[in-house]
Amino acid sequence: MRRMSGVLVLIFYILSLLLPLPTTTASSCCSIKGLSLVRNISELPQDNYGRGGLSHITLAGSAMHGLKEVEVWLQTFSPGSRTPIHRHSCEEIFVVLKGSGTLYLASSSHEKYPGKPQEYFVFANSTFHIPVNDVHQVWNTNEHEDLQMLVIISRPPVKVYANAFLPFLKT
Repeated sequence: MRRMSGVLVLIFYILSLLLPLPTTTASSCCSIKGLSLVRNISELPQDNYGRGGLSHITLAGSAMHGLKEVEVWLQTFSPGSRTPIHRHSCEEIFVVLKGSGTLYLASSSHEKYPGKPQEYFVFANSTFHIPVNDVHQVWNTNEHEDLQMLVIISRPPVKVYANAFLPFLKT
């Protein structure tokens, strides 16, 4: 419970930096890189990065908003869709807003079978974090409902792999 409250405090802190408080109404007319400070999510650009069933919206980030340390994404996966198997050289936190699915995590710290993914059930109102450089994949395994998540990530470059074992092979 203590760890979860710490994650929630971090999320609210990050969002407080990104979203204006009611006392800052006068500054909401200002823009960041030509965008209004207050934006309607449904009007933000959406992408799927060539992955059917994925909706990716950058709520706040480096390219569009000039942020240097963090990006916040809203990702929605239709039933059966998933991320590629990938890793980041940075921290990543997920908050499941609705739906359920499976997190596959191949921890680099798993000494006996590095690269063998472990499965974790994720569900609405759950949160999880991915350690730096751990290979992972999120899959909407719920046949009846979209999986929607808020993703908070620092320095977001992504390295994609064909399977979870490739990052551990010595070349």
